[in-house]
Amino acid sequence: MHTRGVPPATVSLFGAQFLTWRGLPIIPSDKVPVVDGRTKILLLRVGDKRQGVVGLYQPGLAGEQSLGLSVRFMGINRSAIASYLISLYCSLLVQSPDALAVLEDVEIGKFHDYPDSYK
Repeated sequence: MHTRGVPPATVSLFGAQFLTWRGLPIIPSDKVPVVDGRTKILLLRVGDKRQGVVGLYQPGLAGEQSLGLSVRFMGINRSAIASYLISLYCSLLVQSPDALAVLEDVEIGKFHDYPDSYK
């Protein structure tokens, strides 16, 4: 049996591959539960120019490696293992009420079954 169709496109974010829907990445989170095969999907329009959701970072942190990311050396233990404290200081700003939406009661795990045209 052969299944035909176009697989969903993927995008590379944060060093990992994610499925997309109409070019928008679908990023799973353990903060949104799945109950009886149903969940919620959070929709965010991002970017300052689009009046969406943007990240706010604290500048000038001690040990700053990049925006809002601080890395501090904590010491070396008796086994010669170095310890570091890594902190990310970030807040979100929602610039307009329609920049966020929630799709509720979304059924997951059910995919369209493409008929086999080569029997």
